[in-house]
Amino acid sequence: MRRFDCRVSVFALCAAVALCGMDRTGSAQEPTPPGGNEPSPPGSEPAPPGSEPSPPGSEPSLPGSEPTPPGGAPAAEQGEAGKLGSISWRDIVTVPRRTILKYHRVEFIPTYNVTINNPLYRHHGFGGILNFFLSETLNIGIEGTYYQDQQEQDYFLRGLDDRILPSVNRYWWSADLNFGYVPFYGKFALFDRWIVNWEGYVQAGLGLIQTQWIARDPAASTATNYDIQWHVDIGMRLFLTKWLAIHAYLKDYMFVDKFEPADRQTVTGPPPGGVGSFVQNLVFGVGVGMFLPTGFEYKYTR
Repeated sequence: MRRFDCRVSVFALCAAVALCGMDRTGSAQEPTPPGGNEPSPPGSEPAPPGSEPSPPGSEPSLPGSEPTPPGGAPAAEQGEAGKLGSISWRDIVTVPRRTILKYHRVEFIPTYNVTINNPLYRHHGFGGILNFFLSETLNIGIEGTYYQDQQEQDYFLRGLDDRILPSVNRYWWSADLNFGYVPFYGKFALFDRWIVNWEGYVQAGLGLIQTQWIARDPAASTATNYDIQWHVDIGMRLFLTKWLAIHAYLKDYMFVDKFEPADRQTVTGPPPGGVGSFVQNLVFGVGVGMFLPTGFEYKYTR
């Protein structure tokens, strides 16, 4: 009987030690949250240390899809934020706008030109051009010029060689109707500090010019001619501001003029009939263009 009681006491002591060890092990472990025993989906990778979990319902972007602009919604769903004039990432452009617009503006150009292909008489032209732009590339205009003649020394040297003074005419004034087109437009950097805009243009026109004989004998009568002239020219416009530009151009005025006959005998009475000849008056000119109105506004998006 004593032997049985002793065995029961040893068994109870072992059971108590076992229960005490299980209680310590259970208290050291943290409880597992519900659903934590579910296996991870195939192909998923563990999140890197320090990363924040994705919000519920978020999905990864598909390859090639457009990134979402600041604000969390596409531009089409932003309402007022997607309209013109709002500040957003779509306003960033790489090509700047033209610094000047000419559409429906008037340009007034005081001009000076000089004859470069006549070695006998040089003419200095002072005048002005008024252009109206139908578009950024097309314009119509009117032009008026008053000429001041300058006699060259070759005039007398030529007379000594030929034993007779050459027949020359003086130009008084001219007026033309012009049509212009701008095929070239560009810009360049000046001293890596300023952006200068320029454009090249071609032009043609039709008008009237008044000329007069320069008689060999100062006592002889002279004749006045009114000739129809036409011209073609090329030029460049260099913009300084939104309303100010510098012009440089080369023009070729062409007309059929009448000159004093080389065999004229009498100096009294009305002048004889003149000798017709085709004339090309090639000039180089400069001008300062002023646009009116001086300001403009863009009406279209970039």
